[in-house]
Amino acid sequence: MSAFLYLDHNATTPVLPEVLDAMLPWLAGHPGNPSSAHPAGEEARDALEAARYELALLAGAEPREILFTSGGTESTNAAIHAALAARPGRRVVVTSRVEHSATLEPLGALERADLGVVRIGVDGQGRLDPDALRAAIDPSVALVTLQTANNETGALSALAGVAEAVHAAGALLHVDAVQSLGKVPLDLARLGADYASLSAHKLHGPKGAGALFVRAGAPFEPLLVGGPQERGRRAGTENLPGIVGFGRAAALARAALADGSLERVRDLRDRFEAGLTREFPDLAIQARGGPRLPNTANVAFAGVDAEELLAALGAAGLCASAGSACHAAARRPSHVLAAMGLSDARLRGAVRFSLGRTTSADEVERAVELVAECASALRAL
Repeated sequence: MSAFLYLDHNATTPVLPEVLDAMLPWLAGHPGNPSSAHPAGEEARDALEAARYELALLAGAEPREILFTSGGTESTNAAIHAALAARPGRRVVVTSRVEHSATLEPLGALERADLGVVRIGVDGQGRLDPDALRAAIDPSVALVTLQTANNETGALSALAGVAEAVHAAGALLHVDAVQSLGKVPLDLARLGADYASLSAHKLHGPKGAGALFVRAGAPFEPLLVGGPQERGRRAGTENLPGIVGFGRAAALARAALADGSLERVRDLRDRFEAGLTREFPDLAIQARGGPRLPNTANVAFAGVDAEELLAALGAAGLCASAGSACHAAARRPSHVLAAMGLSDARLRGAVRFSLGRTTSADEVERAVELVAECASALRAL
């Protein structure tokens, strides 16, 4: 076990022992390829389909609607590719200003090739402007792509009714559900999405395993071609150990949602925020005024620089982040917090702490102490 005090679960989660136990036989003892017709291949194929079934149960989908990929980024790129291929006469995509880079970067590249991209703003709590969203959905739109939960603030998107408006305009809907899967209930069938991105390593599964939900009847053109895997929708031999781990992680997450384990995480998050607020009455907590993921606290200390605080916390053994792990090395201001209209001081001082099902009450109390010590020392400089 790591000696770190780990509060960066939105970046990636520790693999649960039960997940590792499920994966190990497929790393060492079972050599079959799921596409092979012999008994070893059939055994591998059964394991693949069992994982597909578990993920479908967690996501509110049918097993045939789950397409395994290498992760959320591939899934999102595949959804954008499929939607644009299906609507060749339409050259507009609607998204928000607070999406993950897995959405914004490919759209930016396509925009430079003459695709129209409409980016909807958010309010100070990170909530989408519903009027602007409705106004943007017209017959020129091929795809609307929105996240279900923000990875930096935990803000949950209000997407009820969006699918109806999108489909009425003849467009397609993709949702980035990477951060919400396994943390809050997700019912893709009820949501009405045509595509949804999912990832294993955000819910205590392994890195390198993901999935794309493709609604039955939704148009789809593969992003990766070359072989007949995944019913001809994604070429390449499946990462069977990772997929088995994803399936086990999905089953465990479904049990946690049912038994109230996520409410315990919410209570710990609230205890963490309350402890910091006692120490710093002027603490700013981003997106606190609206629905949030139960595990996420994005906070800013007046007069404290986030990079300096993270360096001090890291030296003390506490792991947190200033936003998306995908942008951690770039050291540029958070586009999410900037879109929310935060002041420059809050932008520079914002730190994300994200808990998980493995986080203990003792760890939260220790984290409050360490953060208070480090922030106070930096303020005194």
